[in-house]
Amino acid sequence: MILGIGIDQFDVSRMRCRLADADDGFVESVFLPAEIAYCRDKRRPAEHFAARFAAKEAALKALARAGGKGTFWQDIEVTNEPDGQPRLELRGRLLALATELGVRSIHVSLTHTADISAAVVIAEG
Repeated sequence: MILGIGIDQFDVSRMRCRLADADDGFVESVFLPAEIAYCRDKRRPAEHFAARFAAKEAALKALARAGGKGTFWQDIEVTNEPDGQPRLELRGRLLALATELGVRSIHVSLTHTADISAAVVIAEG
């Protein structure tokens, strides 16, 4: 049963601006070290950071629809399967909330162009 669906998009140029301002701590407050390394290793890091940010927002929306509230940036990690398919890993407070809500699996789809990144997340129970 679907417990929640979330969708989000993020402007890549906005992410480029955030990445250029290294002193504001945005990247380190939102992304985990493995996510940062993955994105910085790409030819166009802003697209990948923006897609992962959209995935985190979409996940929070999916769980909000299931009854959760709050901001948990560091409790969501976007990883990749060996075949490249994205996957969300929940931890900490967000994992506890998802478990309490009856979430058994989370599905994520990411897309990006040079201008826009987007993600859809489905919380299934």
